[in-house]
Amino acid sequence: MNSKRIMNTKYILPGVFSLGLALFTACQSEENFGGEGYIQFSGIEIDKTLQTRAADAEQIAVDIKTTDGTVFKHADNWTEIQGESFLVPAGTEYNVTAYSFGKEAAQGFDAEPVYKGEQSVTIKPNEAQTVTVTCKLAQSKVSVTYTDQFKTRFSEYSATVSGNEGFELPFAADETRAAFALVDQPLNVTLTFTPKDGTEARQFTQKITDKAQAACHYIVKFDVDNNGTGNITVSVNQNKTEYEVTLGVPVKPDGLSTIPISADNSKVWGKYAILDGMCSFVEPEAPVQFKYKKSTDAEWQTVAAEKVGATTEYTAKVKALDFGTEYQYKIVCGETEGDVCSFITEEYVEIPNLNFDTWSQSGKNWFANADAADSYWASGNTGVTSFLAGSHDPITEKESEDVVKGSAAKLHTITGITLVGSAAGNLFIGSYSTNMSNPSASVSFGRPYTGARPTKLSGYYKYSPKAINNGSYPGNLTTDECNIYLTVWDANGNQIGFGEFVGKENVAEYTPFSFDVVYSDPTQKAAKITIVATSSHYGGHFEGSKVTGQVGANSTLWIDEFELSYD
Repeated sequence: MNSKRIMNTKYILPGVFSLGLALFTACQSEENFGGEGYIQFSGIEIDKTLQTRAADAEQIAVDIKTTDGTVFKHADNWTEIQGESFLVPAGTEYNVTAYSFGKEAAQGFDAEPVYKGEQSVTIKPNEAQTVTVTCKLAQSKVSVTYTDQFKTRFSEYSATVSGNEGFELPFAADETRAAFALVDQPLNVTLTFTPKDGTEARQFTQKITDKAQAACHYIVKFDVDNNGTGNITVSVNQNKTEYEVTLGVPVKPDGLSTIPISADNSKVWGKYAILDGMCSFVEPEAPVQFKYKKSTDAEWQTVAAEKVGATTEYTAKVKALDFGTEYQYKIVCGETEGDVCSFITEEYVEIPNLNFDTWSQSGKNWFANADAADSYWASGNTGVTSFLAGSHDPITEKESEDVVKGSAAKLHTITGITLVGSAAGNLFIGSYSTNMSNPSASVSFGRPYTGARPTKLSGYYKYSPKAINNGSYPGNLTTDECNIYLTVWDANGNQIGFGEFVGKENVAEYTPFSFDVVYSDPTQKAAKITIVATSSHYGGHFEGSKVTGQVGANSTLWIDEFELSYD
């Protein structure tokens, strides 16, 4: 049983319109970061890899909006403004949206394809750049096929794909068309079939995907499974953005099968796992359960199984597992047992100095590492003390007396800094190297990390917020606020996990905080991680070389004894 679970995978989407936007700026001096620049449209091309109806004749409209939503320029057809130049202030951010003119995304066999894309751009002086707006198909496509082996086993059959709010797509046995479906809804398929051996008609329901993706074609192929387990296999043609979802229909009337989860990252974590199995007994005479154990143990543990909707699938979450350990499991119903499958939990990899007890110093600058360098944890200390402000003290320091235990980190915000205007106290996993020409590029967040994906960050903090006295973004603050957050990326650089804490109140004594890390794509492993703490939430918001985020001078954040959870 080589079954796999369907993955919500991020990928580059073909079948798109590509709108080129050339940006040209008027000449400025090195010291002048204001001035004006130009927006000018260049050309458009169509990638026909994922062929859809009427792609050649698609009319693409364009909106250029400021960040407050005001439409600066609109064209019902982008060619109406092709080659035109628009004079705008340098340093201004615009959102460019391209979309199918006069159409809304719809679903069904007769629905028309709709395309949409969006990109943000900031006009920069003294350079030209090109921005591409990618208009991808705004819907999913679904089709159903049947293998020759399937057709030899069943006399009558038809399928229905269903989604949200009563949406149903009926696929008769001879239906060869693909249909459009709206994105972000779960898609399930129900097969009604009559075996040729004369037994009565049966139904088989299975999930296609938890969340339909734009510009993705789900090809549901029905096959037979002689083991009676309802085997599922998934293959992905990345070049055509197609998922081929093969559902093996069990030909035995009843049975149990354990679904392998070892290759499904959304099921196997550091301290827990989500077990899956199938039970096709019409009326189970005993509770459906899972048994599991370490592979080296003799005794099995038992956990109740929960049925997934109206399907024959069952699931259970088992907790308090050990890192990097092989476990075995099987689905059971009374005396009947499914096959034994196994998985290995994610390894524990230590994040150094989470308790902030390790510090070293070089000159004025403190480092939350033992080697007097920004070797794992980093801050903007060297930039503030050496390059940007000369006589300023560092913005991040070791705290030895006011602590939970051991040592702590003290972060404070300063204003009146040469070139950038202000600097928020900060401490983060990553690296820092002062870039005088582009200060916002001095910081690089994250370090390689291949350990178990954390599900929570907790710790202790104190905060003394001050009145806003510098900056304009987001514009609605009167008092400063602190921010602590965690981000996880996959091997392709995509953010897959995020969680944060924002403190708005004065907290005079060390107080616990915690937040959950939410995974937008749990099918991916961790490849990079960062934890960031700052005394001013918006102290890292730049426009050009200036910090325009609202901050309060001398806002101070203390942090101590961070801890990650994995269950």
